[in-house]
Amino acid sequence: MYFHDIALVVIAFLSELVGTLSGFGSSTFFVPFALLIERFQFVLVLTAILHCFGNLSRILIFRKNFQWNSFAILIIPSVIFTGIGAILTTQFPTELMQKILGFTLIIISLILFFGRTIVKHLPKWLAIILSLASGFFTGFIGTGGALRGLALTALQLPKNTFVMTSASVDIGGDLLRASIYLKNGYMDWDQWFYLPLLGIAALIGARLGQAIINRLNQEQFEKIVSLFVFMSGFLMILKIK
Repeated sequence: MYFHDIALVVIAFLSELVGTLSGFGSSTFFVPFALLIERFQFVLVLTAILHCFGNLSRILIFRKNFQWNSFAILIIPSVIFTGIGAILTTQFPTELMQKILGFTLIIISLILFFGRTIVKHLPKWLAIILSLASGFFTGFIGTGGALRGLALTALQLPKNTFVMTSASVDIGGDLLRASIYLKNGYMDWDQWFYLPLLGIAALIGARLGQAIINRLNQEQFEKIVSLFVFMSGFLMILKIK
């Protein structure tokens, strides 16, 4: 195992921890930093696999907070457009996808940091549109969790229900895009050793996130997360120049 393999696992663990606490999932944090040391298509498939493990862990941990109505509203547009986005990854150059990712993260971070009051008063029908966009960007550039976070915020869900619903909606699209990425040859099966490592990183990150999620001021933490997302987007734009 090389140093960059260890680095990817550490990034995966930290991404799952912050992703659990923020409710966005790990891709918003994993993709930009993993791209600093790995190629885009391989990062896409690693992100999908990590998300499968992470969301399964969060579903297990937060299962008592499941809310069927919120899940039913968001699941269909999210899964369908995740598949569409994943298919389109073969049609566009990597540089364009990375540029879209960087600018998207910066815009989302600014909305989260300065527009919390506005976000909390979004109409509920907008949650469906945001879930659609989240699914598309998840499949297309590997991350759409922050958009889904906006969708869930529009539904004004309690914190634990927020995390549970996000994971439940995300898992279907993750399984679909992972199969599409693997079918398109984004990962060589001699790299199978990443699967158990990502699974362990996801479970530990989610467990630790659960242990501290109720001990923090969520509003303050969300501002910290928004700054982290902004930095991730900036690093993405800087890398492609």
